[in-house]
Amino acid sequence: MDLRKLIVCLAFLSAFIPFVSTINASYGVQRKQLIDSTLDSNFAYAKKLSKIIDEFLLSAQLQLSYAAGIVGPIMDDPAELSREAARLRMMSKSFSSIVIFDDTGRVLATSPQALQIQGKVIESEAVKDALRDRRPLVSEPYLSSAGNFILFVTSPIFSSNGKYLGAVGGAIYLQRENVLHRLLGQHFYEDGSYIYVVDQGGRIIYHPNSSLVGSLEKGNAIVDKVSGGHSGRLEAVNSKGVEMLAGYAAVPSVGWGVVAQRPKEATLAPLTSLMQTVLTKTLPIAFVTLVLLLWSAKSISRPLRQLADGARNIGDSEASKQIRDVRSWYFEARELKKALLVGLEVVQRSFLRLREDTNT
Repeated sequence: MDLRKLIVCLAFLSAFIPFVSTINASYGVQRKQLIDSTLDSNFAYAKKLSKIIDEFLLSAQLQLSYAAGIVGPIMDDPAELSREAARLRMMSKSFSSIVIFDDTGRVLATSPQALQIQGKVIESEAVKDALRDRRPLVSEPYLSSAGNFILFVTSPIFSSNGKYLGAVGGAIYLQRENVLHRLLGQHFYEDGSYIYVVDQGGRIIYHPNSSLVGSLEKGNAIVDKVSGGHSGRLEAVNSKGVEMLAGYAAVPSVGWGVVAQRPKEATLAPLTSLMQTVLTKTLPIAFVTLVLLLWSAKSISRPLRQLADGARNIGDSEASKQIRDVRSWYFEARELKKALLVGLEVVQRSFLRLREDTNT
């Protein structure tokens, strides 16, 4: 290996190794920042939405409680009960349907009338819980007798003397357009980010894909944590095998959990694009640098190579001329050239003397 190759290799390694290290370190730092930022923002977003849901449920219970106070004195008037049920349903659009039932679970009034359950006794667990506990309740999601997957929010009705008369309940149909869709449906993006809500058992209450509502999320680390009442941030794989960056927060009043998550691939896509742009803009400069490096190595090594060739052919008659023609433009080459010329002159004088001695 000659000097030129040594110079090129040394310079290339000196430039290549720091360049790769810088790119790798930059990618690693920015990747971590993107992941941490996404986790933090999803966590903050989930906390905000959990508070919104908490406030909605409180508002819904207050509406039902107020209505319960109104219907207490008119429990024997079906027409007034029907008007109050319709008013309550249409007032805020919080509920898909309203049911007023007595202390045996028999339906006294409904809105809309299309439910066709007036006069019937409701046997659902939600109604049984309301009759037994006689306090405001939010049920677990269940399948109603009409085939709707619903949440049932109830508030007890008492007479003026404190006698328990029944309850007024509002149903939210989870697999149809409902208040949760209006609260949460606008908060997902086209890059794969979305929000969903689960109950304490890990059953999906709200999901942008309505076909998943009512299903159980098994083997999902995020759901396991949030359905246990925990809040935080987590990098995990969802049930479809996609790596997700999730923030989750519990809804304390009912034990639900809100999960806001974004695919890891979507999070890192801008970074990949940025690195590609950096490489695209850097490679032309690197190419020009490499050309300059090759030219510089050739220029530096040429005088020494020529001097080496002259030294190797020092016995030739043209060696002296060959060494004198070397352009030694830097100090080391110039000194070597002088030394070679001096040495060559000494050798030539010795040869001349020997030749004279031979002739003599």
